[in-house]
Amino acid sequence: MSLSKDGLNELINELKREEGFRASIYQCSEGVDTIGYGFNVAYLTKDEIALNGGVIEPMSEEVATQILNRKVKKLIKSVDEVYSWIDSLPEVVKIGIYDMIYQLGIKGFGSFVNTQKYLKLLDYPKAIENIKNSKWAKQTPRRANNLIKRLERARG
Repeated sequence: MSLSKDGLNELINELKREEGFRASIYQCSEGVDTIGYGFNVAYLTKDEIALNGGVIEPMSEEVATQILNRKVKKLIKSVDEVYSWIDSLPEVVKIGIYDMIYQLGIKGFGSFVNTQKYLKLLDYPKAIENIKNSKWAKQTPRRANNLIKRLERARG
């Protein structure tokens, strides 16, 4: 895993803040049935549902946290397989990128070609500019600004 234990905890806490918790199924902004900490109901595994006594709802915060931990570990592994260069970035940046990918998915992150190019080059000012001008930043400004602040901290 490419995050320290503290980094993983920071990412989990950040995702909890950004996603918020819901015990019952709701429709996200994209019209998808969602529960817990932004979990797409259609993608909950049998093992994850089993943690909640074999039912999807209501879901306790404790169970949602267990599921979030599992999902984040899987996400990090998948991201590191597809984008191995992310592992060489400072942890403060990686946390923000994993948060972005948790929201957008790996394919969604794939559309940020120029941002990725600048991140690989450690050209944080240009990466920040690309993020600021993205549709994603306009749709979820708080989340985008959080990543921007992380990039600013990394560049010093």
